Amino acid sequence: MKRILFFLFIMFFCHRLNAQANRFRPTYVCEGYIKLSEIKKLPIKLNYLVLLDSTIVGSYFYKSSFGTLTLTGKINKDGSFILYERDEKNDVTGCFIGKKLPDKRTINGIWTNNKNEKSYPFSLTILDDSKSYWSYIRKFRALPEYHNIQLAVKNPDKVVAFDIDDQAQTSLPKSFAKLKNVLSINIGGNQFKAFPVVISELQQLQELSMSSNGMEAVGPEIGNLKDLRILIINFNKLKELPIEIGSLKKLLYLELGNNQLKALPSTIVNLQQLQELHIERNKLSEKEKAKIKNLLPNCIIHFD
Repeated sequence: MKRILFFLFIMFFCHRLNAQANRFRPTYVCEGYIKLSEIKKLPIKLNYLVLLDSTIVGSYFYKSSFGTLTLTGKINKDGSFILYERDEKNDVTGCFIGKKLPDKRTINGIWTNNKNEKSYPFSLTILDDSKSYWSYIRKFRALPEYHNIQLAVKNPDKVVAFDIDDQAQTSLPKSFAKLKNVLSINIGGNQFKAFPVVISELQQLQELSMSSNGMEAVGPEIGNLKDLRILIINFNKLKELPIEIGSLKKLLYLELGNNQLKALPSTIVNLQQLQELHIERNKLSEKEKAKIKNLLPNCIIHFD
């Protein structure tokens, strides 16, 4: 996957970096706090990934309704690091300077705001990442990819990841349904005006990106993809989503930004495993935003 899909850094490295296993070290999912005073601790959740050149990319949040801040930085051989946090405009708003302790699970350090006016100690504990969408992103980026439709359908049993980003494609053949082992599909940057129904037959699929197609419709067939963990349909022309979107109960990450949506189906209440929803730059009223927050109280939601 090779496309920058939105401002959030995670899609930067998901869609721009070479998708090879040896490009990545483990994903880290952390919980902890920033200590604002002797009696007040601000709980935070933080995720990051270390590349083999020691670059760190990640995100964190301290209140889900405020969304996430992106993190970029560098880790040193002794385990010390600096992470710069950035807002939606990519402006630096602060930084974490810290070090992993000998127990390999605890990270301590100092958070400082961008003007060095305020500094607070922080402490994080590294958790098991098996339930985070980060672990799926790491897995998908490590899969070998097919980039040619004809070659893929000739070798259907070998295809686990399929990427035809920016190939001016308008359709997929019926034989595409033979890809019974495929886990990740990217058809972004093409000319699919509607959801290719043949994809709905690939019920083992876990990641689907359909960004930047000028797509005007997604039919009820998408509800067949009940194993989906990551779904990306940003930069299209969608005015509505089918109620069957609520059937994707394993979904962890959903990107709907830059469409023409005025509302989401109430069936999204079934997406109780959803960890992050991007729906910036649509046509949602304040009432609709409040409804979405109410239906997904435990999800990080990015509005305008």
